[in-house]
Amino acid sequence: MPSIKKAVARKAVKSTAKHTTHGTFSKLKRDPLRATTLLGLGAVAGALATWLLGRSGSDAAAVGGPA
Repeated sequence: MPSIKKAVARKAVKSTAKHTTHGTFSKLKRDPLRATTLLGLGAVAGALATWLLGRSGSDAAAVGGPA
């Protein structure tokens, strides 16, 4: 039997995901060009940040870690 904390956390995650999805599609309906541009810029910024963090982590591991 799952704990109450896990059940509440799962319900909160599901509710947040639904809310986010609804808001995103609502925004796309109202102003599709602006919303698509902002979502695209956010995706590019996230990908760039992930790539930079991945590169900085792999460089330290290749040299033997921090001194």
